[in-house]
Amino acid sequence: MFIRSSSEQVRHAARRFSRDERGNIAMIFAVALVPLLGFVGAAVDYSRANAARSSMQVALDSAALMVSKDLSANPTMSTAAISAKAVSYFNALYTNTASSPITVTASYTTNSSSGSTVTLTGSGTVATDFMKMVGFPRMNINSDVTTTWGSTRMRIAMALDVTGSMASSNK
Repeated sequence: MFIRSSSEQVRHAARRFSRDERGNIAMIFAVALVPLLGFVGAAVDYSRANAARSSMQVALDSAALMVSKDLSANPTMSTAAISAKAVSYFNALYTNTASSPITVTASYTTNSSSGSTVTLTGSGTVATDFMKMVGFPRMNINSDVTTTWGSTRMRIAMALDVTGSMASSNK
């Protein structure tokens, strides 16, 4: 009886495995599954971050409109009061729990020629579930909004078409 050394047995098994063509689909699938799952996981994490950013944008839009309304009633409000109102309105409206606490900053500009403006900026991070396995534990989300009101003029034009083409087909 011939006894092979363990290194010869491993070499023989490796040669046999490399020549065997049965079951290659399973091997290809197993190799392709790792990056495929990584991409699917990244898509899930990106979708969660995008949903958080969208919620943040909606809350910032609403907060900016409410602060603008308050400022149009009381244009001498202090900068600290404006920031406090903006943060208060935002925190009441933003309900997404996937993100870290969002930092909201407000700025108010009065300009007699183009109206007054309020700009709110929000920034935060969203924890990732899948991308942290490849070194990205958090995704940054940012958004801003600007509202303008005041002495800007709105021009409206009305055009009436009295030609025969408008008389056909009950137009």
